[in-house]
Amino acid sequence: MNYEIYCLIKKLEQHVQTLSHAREEDKNLTQKLKSELENCSQEIDYLQDQLNLRNEEMDSLSECVCSLQLKLANLENMEEEVTRLREELEMSNAERFYLLQQLENKELEIEGSALCIERLEESIASVGLEHQFEIESMKLDLIAVEQNYFEAKKSQDETAQDSAMMNELIHDLELRIHDAEKVIGSLEKENENLREQVQASELNAKTFSEKVEKLFRGLLANNDDSSPRKEDDSASGCCGDILGPLLIKLATVGPSDVDLTDKMRETAGQIKNYESLVNQLKEELRMEKLKAKEEAEDLAQEMAELRYQLTELLEEERKHRACVEQLSLQRIAELEAQVEKERMKSFTEADSKSITVFEHVSEA
Repeated sequence: MNYEIYCLIKKLEQHVQTLSHAREEDKNLTQKLKSELENCSQEIDYLQDQLNLRNEEMDSLSECVCSLQLKLANLENMEEEVTRLREELEMSNAERFYLLQQLENKELEIEGSALCIERLEESIASVGLEHQFEIESMKLDLIAVEQNYFEAKKSQDETAQDSAMMNELIHDLELRIHDAEKVIGSLEKENENLREQVQASELNAKTFSEKVEKLFRGLLANNDDSSPRKEDDSASGCCGDILGPLLIKLATVGPSDVDLTDKMRETAGQIKNYESLVNQLKEELRMEKLKAKEEAEDLAQEMAELRYQLTELLEEERKHRACVEQLSLQRIAELEAQVEKERMKSFTEADSKSITVFEHVSEA
């Protein structure tokens, strides 16, 4: 009995466990079904939305069908429009291709022009540099010529100062010569007076000697009959009476004549000295004038040479500038002609290409 109860309890426990396990499985299944139900409801909602979308699409398709039906009614007009649009498209493509070719030609032309411009700028820069170098060299030459001119002008000023000093010296020499000539004239007059006095003294002495000789002859003729002793005594006394005053007079006259002769000699020596001094001054004056004339001629020749050199340098500079300008203009004209030639060549090539393109399009 206990065993049966125990077995029954065991069975009940097993049945309870089975029921609990079944209950758990039912719960899990219920949860699973709930989740599936939720998923189904979501799918239903999604399908409902899709159905609505399909309805809307059907409405739009029906509208499109209506519009297509309307368009189909005008299909012939559409075909003509499509043909026209295709022709316009082909023309547009051809025009685009032509414009692309023109653009490429323009780019090539611009590149060629840029190269020509660069070469032109380089040549102009080189010509400008050469011209600048020539200008600098000519400036240096002009500076050297100006320096030589200033030095020549300075030497001319110095020569002018020397000439002024020489003129002053010549004026002083002329004054001294004039004074010497005055002194010589006065000395000549004084010498002439002294000569006249000497001649008068000589004439007086000659007259006096003649008178004395006549007197002696008269005395000798009057005393021919006297004795020799008386003659000697009387002659000596008479001669003493007569010759005493005469000898005193001659003694007084003699020193004055000697002084007069010495004075004449001294005056003649002074005259000779003044004449030699005058000749020396005249010679110095002539030499100074000749020297000043030679210096003036040398300075004038040097100034003429400097003017000639300056004129030659200016003429060479003018000719060189004209030559450089001519070469520059010639080079610029050549480059412009080359640029124009390349431009015309590019235009010709572009026109030939465009004609070829239009021929291909027309053939197509």
